[in-house]
Amino acid sequence: MDTVSEKQICQVAFTALNAPALREWYVNVFGLVKAGKMLFFPPATSRVQGIPGAWEKCSWAIDQQDYFQLEFFQFWKPRGQLKSPDWRPCDIGYNMVGIAVNDFDQVLRNVGAFSAVPRPQIVGEAGRRRACVTDPEGNWVEIHECDPLTLVEGVDASVLRPEVPAVVRTVRASVPSLEDARATFVDAMGLVEVEDFQLHTARDEKRWGLPRAKCRSLVLRSANFLVELVEYKSPQPGPWPAGYSLADQGIMNIALGYRDSHDYARAFGQATRQGMRPNGKVLDAGLFEVMYVNDRHGFSVEMLRARKALWSLTGFNAAEGYVDQQIEINAPAADVWLQLTDHAALGSWSIFSGRVLRAGREEPNGVGCLRELSFAGMRITEEVTHWDEGRHYTYKLRSGAPFRAHQGDVFVTENNGRTKVRWAIRFDSWIPFSNRLTACLLGLVFGQALRKLKSRLEAYQPGERF
Repeated sequence: MDTVSEKQICQVAFTALNAPALREWYVNVFGLVKAGKMLFFPPATSRVQGIPGAWEKCSWAIDQQDYFQLEFFQFWKPRGQLKSPDWRPCDIGYNMVGIAVNDFDQVLRNVGAFSAVPRPQIVGEAGRRRACVTDPEGNWVEIHECDPLTLVEGVDASVLRPEVPAVVRTVRASVPSLEDARATFVDAMGLVEVEDFQLHTARDEKRWGLPRAKCRSLVLRSANFLVELVEYKSPQPGPWPAGYSLADQGIMNIALGYRDSHDYARAFGQATRQGMRPNGKVLDAGLFEVMYVNDRHGFSVEMLRARKALWSLTGFNAAEGYVDQQIEINAPAADVWLQLTDHAALGSWSIFSGRVLRAGREEPNGVGCLRELSFAGMRITEEVTHWDEGRHYTYKLRSGAPFRAHQGDVFVTENNGRTKVRWAIRFDSWIPFSNRLTACLLGLVFGQALRKLKSRLEAYQPGERF
């Protein structure tokens, strides 16, 4: 069997009444990044999803992780069933996602701003607080202040995009038999059981309306994700709705992602030998290899190999304006940080001349600092909005550039005397269809600036002045 390090949960999929609006909610509340959209139609969709004659539109959002997305389907044909108003989190099926966030209080404010739901109950001590809310289509979402993956020994919880303020880490499913579910997700799909670990207790069941619930659970892991399986004894869980289809409103399924065709073939063979029923022959559509497989109780799992060179088409790269540049500098982090945050001296290593219009509230170059950047007649004003001394600062555009929104994040980390700098920018241009071209140009500009900064710092000798 493959090792846990080779297993990647790459997707949680939703079927929605209004998929674009649902994606917008996750983007607005959690700060996720839009990652494109696509139309799917017969015969490929019928073959892969097992839904005869399916026509659907799909959109995606990405978080901090590499090779992960939330997927939002809206079916035009067939029309799926709406979630029953009597639906409970104990009813059979995937029923909850868990999202770890950088700023717990801000996310709760976002929930209030973008949802018609009361403020949720908060449980847990500072640093490990949690809250449960429902999204606009009735799906349960647990908000974690502490990334639950960090509580599991031996799992790497590192992230690719630290500037994105959230990461999807868990999914919960109510199953008719824990033993059968273990056979599905461990024996067939290759996830690994986490021993002596619980995500939730009976006390948590009260938070989603099951105060006297009796159940037993099992937590599984991949390299990047936790899957919680729960078998309810009381209350008696409701079965799949009569005529259930993946086109029905709710959490559709999860996907396991593979990076190599041989790994995909080996995993697909293992899954089918262990009783998973595919909807058809694996489809190789050029963009990806894909097939949905199903267990004896109707749980669907997608098996996907999305070709990395085409991730921008399949929703694993940002579709909005997004630039990230990284460089490693042979200099102490303190020296690198000093240069990066000297706003008035930006011109010594970038194309922009800088000056400080207003000092920060606590640190002169920190939060509240207003800086002006000048180049070729342009005057751009930016404000520092977050400051983690020596490690990370955030700035936002206030005026002077054709963007609806613009946020930059600069990260500094040191390892064995060498310093890694990550400079990431998210923006939305006023000029239609220009985000990707603008991102390409900005990538060149900021890449050149970081290379000049590297050259300057590595040429510096102690005792010299910049």
